[in-house]
Amino acid sequence: MSKKDETRIRIMSTALKLFSEQGYTRATTKQIAEKSNVNEITLFRHFGNKEALFQETLEYYVEEMHLDDEIERLISQDFEKSMSEIAADYLDYCMRNKSLYLIQMRLPDNMEKFVKLKMSRGFKKGIIPYFQHLESQGMIKGDLEKMASTFINSILGAYTIYLLSKDTFSSASIEELVQEHARQFVSYYRV
Repeated sequence: MSKKDETRIRIMSTALKLFSEQGYTRATTKQIAEKSNVNEITLFRHFGNKEALFQETLEYYVEEMHLDDEIERLISQDFEKSMSEIAADYLDYCMRNKSLYLIQMRLPDNMEKFVKLKMSRGFKKGIIPYFQHLESQGMIKGDLEKMASTFINSILGAYTIYLLSKDTFSSASIEELVQEHARQFVSYYRV
């Protein structure tokens, strides 16, 4: 890896930490540069501005959830078992991307220029083909886009409450709650 790449990654790593701790607005380029052991001008040479640094940091660190790789395997399983696995995988995905999710939660509503919830949009795009297959087999009923959104909203809602309450909201674990969401989803949409 070149020295230039090492510097970019160090800056983005520091930016990720500060954006997740302080939010986009409060974290300054000066702080990010100092904690990255570079001059602020070096940060601007690499990224141009704070907005570009933010966008590149999100793009670099977000882990893609390649649900499309799993579709074939899921198709051969029972709907409830598949949704249980998908729910557990999505929770795991959220946990791995916790810093990015916290950053997105702290973005003010007036910051439409940032693509919020990239993690959820990618997951939604990946799960719809699975639902299309199930629908073609007569296994589920409903509007597929709404189904995908409902499923994601329920898991993400449980995860958000888990984060905000620091896991004190329920005596049930986050994993148990997510599995209950999956069971309820299946019972509602199964034919």
